[in-house]
This record gives sequence, structure tokens and C-alpha cells, in this order.
Amino acid sequence: MAIKKTTTKKSTPAKKANSSVGISIFGGNKAEMRKWEIESAMSTLQRAAEIQKNAKLMNDVKRLAAEKAKEFNSIAAGKKF
Repeated sequence: MAIKKTTTKKSTPAKKANSSVGISIFGGNKAEMRKWEIESAMSTLQRAAEIQKNAKLMNDVKRLAAEKAKEFNSIAAGKKF
């Protein structure tokens, strides 16, 4: 008795919807979103400059950064807590 060889046609995956149709969950277009991103970045840089001018706050930030660095080094070295 011969075995009948069957072939199955593979279906091509459905195309994904194009996400660049100009619809945004924020209600803006690309130019407006880019403007918001730039304004946000500028605000972040202004805040960073303010923080850097505050010596007491920067000392606290450095102290916390050193503590976090120790924690991460312990993790990287495989030490248990």
C-alpha cells in the first residue's frame, strides 16, 4: 500500500495595520508630538541644571548614587543579600 503524500498550503500572515496613519492616542500629529518631545527634553535639561547648582542636593544625589553603585556591584559579583 502506497502512502499518499499530502501538501498543505501555508497561508501568508496577515499584514499588520500601518501605525503611521496619523491617528494618535494623544490626539496629535507627528509634528505636535515632536514639539512636545522637544519641550519635555528642554524642561528636563533645565531641571538638571537647577539640580547641579544646588550643592546640598548634589551631595545627597552623589551619596545615594554611591550606595546604589555598591548594591549593583554586589549583584554583579554574585553576592547574596
